[in-house]
Formats: sequence, C-alpha cells, structure tokens
Amino acid sequence: MTTTAATPRKELVATTDGGRQNDAVRDLVAHAARIQLASLTAASKFLAGWAQAADRYAQAISDELLGRIRGETASGELLSRLASASSQHLRELTTLPNDAVNHFNKELTKKPRKRSRQSARRSPTTSG
Repeated sequence: MTTTAATPRKELVATTDGGRQNDAVRDLVAHAARIQLASLTAASKFLAGWAQAADRYAQAISDELLGRIRGETASGELLSRLASASSQHLRELTTLPNDAVNHFNKELTKKPRKRSRQSARRSPTTSG
C-alpha cells in the first residue's frame, strides 16, 4: 500500500514540475519573440528615419541648386547654404541610432498581455 500511495504523489509532483517547466519555456519563447519584434521595429524606425532624412537633404540641395540656377542665390552664398544643409542632415543622422535604441527599450518595457489558460489552448474541434 505504501508503494501505490507514493506513486500518484510522484506523478502529481512530476506533472506539476512539468507544468512549471512548460510555463518557463513558454515565457522564454515569448520573451525571445518580444526581443525579435522590438529589434525589427527599431530597425525599421531607423531605416525610415534615414530615408526621411535623405529625402529632406536631397530636397534642400535641390532647392539651393535651383535657386542658384534661377539667379536667386549668389555664387558665394551657395557654398555656405550647401554646407548648412549638409550640417543639418548630419545632425539628423546622428540622432537616428539613439532614437532606434530608445524605441527598442520602450518596446521591451511594455508589459506583455497575459492570456488566460483557456484562450492559450486551442479548443478541441469535434468532427461529425
């Protein structure tokens, strides 16, 4: 009798430990997925920021060159205007890595939504 009473307890303990391990593995996978998603969104934010900065820079250079062609800007003034546009562009580019890192950190500090056990499991379907 002692042997049969000990067996269900061991199975119960093993099942409980297995459940904890499953929860730990599930949490680890969810955290890894959150890191990957945060990385992807941070990278896309960086690339989008770079594209927008490049567009603004190209537009500024174009405007300055067109101004010179139309005679609106003196030739001696053109160089300083181009240098100013380049400086502005470089200032914008230097903020992009920090913006991406801040976005990544913000995404990771968001609280993950907890799913109930019922919605986490797929409900069995009956076929008839």
